[in-house]
Amino acid sequence: MIVFALLAHKDEQALLKQVKNIRKYTRKDAKIVLYNGGTNKDFGKKVCKQENVLYCPYSRPLEPRKTGRCFYDIMRWLEEAKISYEYLIYTEYDVMFINDGFVPFIRKEMKNYDCMVKLLKYETNPGLAVWAPAKTMWKEWHHWQPFFKRDSFYGTSNPMQVYRHGTVRKILAGIDKDHLERLFISSNFGHLGEMLYITLAMSSGAKCQTYPDIIKEHLRFRPAFTLKEAKTAKRNPKIMFLHPVKDAKVRDWICEQ
Repeated sequence: MIVFALLAHKDEQALLKQVKNIRKYTRKDAKIVLYNGGTNKDFGKKVCKQENVLYCPYSRPLEPRKTGRCFYDIMRWLEEAKISYEYLIYTEYDVMFINDGFVPFIRKEMKNYDCMVKLLKYETNPGLAVWAPAKTMWKEWHHWQPFFKRDSFYGTSNPMQVYRHGTVRKILAGIDKDHLERLFISSNFGHLGEMLYITLAMSSGAKCQTYPDIIKEHLRFRPAFTLKEAKTAKRNPKIMFLHPVKDAKVRDWICEQ
């Protein structure tokens, strides 16, 4: 069983379309947990009830790009609720599936691994850092080094990070939760989630691999996918999802397929 940790904050209709999109391409092999990162406390609850989506009770308003705690809140709630799963996948409102095959792909590719990400950066020297999020982490390193208890950290891209349940348990068991809560208040900078979880996973001894190149090319930061690009990608069965899909016209076309 796969669990999708879905972060969204507005537009109920877009959320409904995304939930149906996930359901269409994963059938009965996945659960969805919604994290409401917006200011409307009722956002998503109607969709959750209608579509049998789990609602994370630790949801709270999050600033744009400062969404680092979302995945942690979902991780700990899943453990507290004793929800069984094999893989936990972080996804966002602008990820859309376009082809079948994701569930068997995950089971095959994760057979000898504990996590899978778009890329795996290893940061060891602040003077050599060129990746913007890493530069920010190094500036905040005096806060985070005592928490990580190491002199280096890892980085990746946020959407579609995959973690085996056993690795999630190791992450939660190995951290000082009170310390982390304090850091979320004092040092909650943008793109934190791109370094926090992969570093904790690697520190727990996880074996990680990256997505195939064809998938990486369609899991990008920007620009948003155009309708023409989406139609081209749809014709290649190896491309199972796109990020980012921000245009309603593109989203609607995907949902009509």
